[in-house]
Amino acid sequence: MENPRKVNKKPKVIKDAPHKSNPKFSREKNKNEKKTYIKIKKTEDKSNLEFSTVEDVELEIPLIPESPKKKEKLTMNSPGLSADLISKMKTLQSNKNKVVLVNCERCKEIIPVPIPKKFIIKSDLPVVPISYVHSNSQLKDQHCITLHLDHDFDIRRQRISDVVFSPK
Repeated sequence: MENPRKVNKKPKVIKDAPHKSNPKFSREKNKNEKKTYIKIKKTEDKSNLEFSTVEDVELEIPLIPESPKKKEKLTMNSPGLSADLISKMKTLQSNKNKVVLVNCERCKEIIPVPIPKKFIIKSDLPVVPISYVHSNSQLKDQHCITLHLDHDFDIRRQRISDVVFSPK
């Protein structure tokens, strides 16, 4: 017994169109296709060689961007440091403290920050956050600089925030 709702229509065959399994049709298709060659374009950069293929250009795939350039680390030997700053560094430096120079983006000054060595050395974290309350040269704008230091006392990250004191 057949299902009365089922429609038993056969698909229409177009006489002029070749059948999909026709080998003659597949050969014609291969002749009409353009042969694409992948060309590798080399552009020299200071850090890496970048490769882009013709397919990448056609598909508008962007090249891998360069890694961000590292900022130069501020040290005592850095050019442009004032004599006051170097003398402050020498007074703050001790066996227990390591002085790190920080470029404060808010005051636009370079400030020496004394950091207790045992905080960094004894920490289990690979990057240790330390906050330093700082005010600008006019003593008006107090803010906090949070430094994320690794165990070599290199600054990995730096954030600035406002300071609010609790009422007495």
